[in-house]
Amino acid sequence: MAKKKKRIKQRPAVGRLGKALTRRSRGLCELCTSKDSPRGFELVPFPEEPTMERSLVACARCRDWLENANVVPVEAHFLCTAIWSEEPAVSLAAARLLLTADDPNNPWMRESLDAVDVDPATGEFR
Repeated sequence: MAKKKKRIKQRPAVGRLGKALTRRSRGLCELCTSKDSPRGFELVPFPEEPTMERSLVACARCRDWLENANVVPVEAHFLCTAIWSEEPAVSLAAARLLLTADDPNNPWMRESLDAVDVDPATGEFR
């Protein structure tokens, strides 16, 4: 029987960054630019206090993918753009999603991952 992965619950403290995150993202998902329920999202492991370097604005779909590690590769082509973001949290989130969806039949995924130096074991920049 497969063990169900524990869902990471977001901390309400990330809301303190709301105005700054909204200003940076212009109210759009920083991964796919969707307007579908954009909200602050903090990347694990959580620092003691939320920081802009570990937080991004993500839409409902991207939050679901980040929380459940369930990426739909055919819908994920926007990640090859997001991975080049100057914002560390956006680039890292895109890399983590690509690692989750790692599919050797999708060369664009491999090329995008080759563009950043993220440790597949830890999901962090090296």
